[in-house]
Amino acid sequence: MPNDSIATSVPHARRGLSEPEPPWRDRVVDLGSDELVQHLVQALVRRVGELAGPHRVARKPLLDMTELGMRCLLVPVAPKVDEVLSPREREIARMVGLGYTNRSIAAVLEISLYTVSAHMRRIFTKLDVGSRAAMVAALSDNPDLYVAD
Repeated sequence: MPNDSIATSVPHARRGLSEPEPPWRDRVVDLGSDELVQHLVQALVRRVGELAGPHRVARKPLLDMTELGMRCLLVPVAPKVDEVLSPREREIARMVGLGYTNRSIAAVLEISLYTVSAHMRRIFTKLDVGSRAAMVAALSDNPDLYVAD
């Protein structure tokens, strides 16, 4: 098992002296094959996620920095709707997005109003939202929601 607490010191340039060129500057480096780099990136992502906490804003970058001429941007990826919601919940969320009321959803799907409400509660919980508008907004960047199953 790799040690996630590996730390290396990075020398800082002193005032008036230029920073030495990195040895890999003129070489093409295949970072995907370097296992140590992969483990370091995984540890970095885990730690930044821990620091951001569970209530972070979904679209806000967790990390945005430039180091050695490379921009590092770490943003959370919204999971696909079909990974989070059941097929029935997706169907109900789609209908809400199209403007259906709970009563009309119940009539179209031939289920009780109570069942629609139960599905809505589960959708709200899974998406961590508190209203229909917030639910639609949370699902607005998921084009697969409106693709037929």
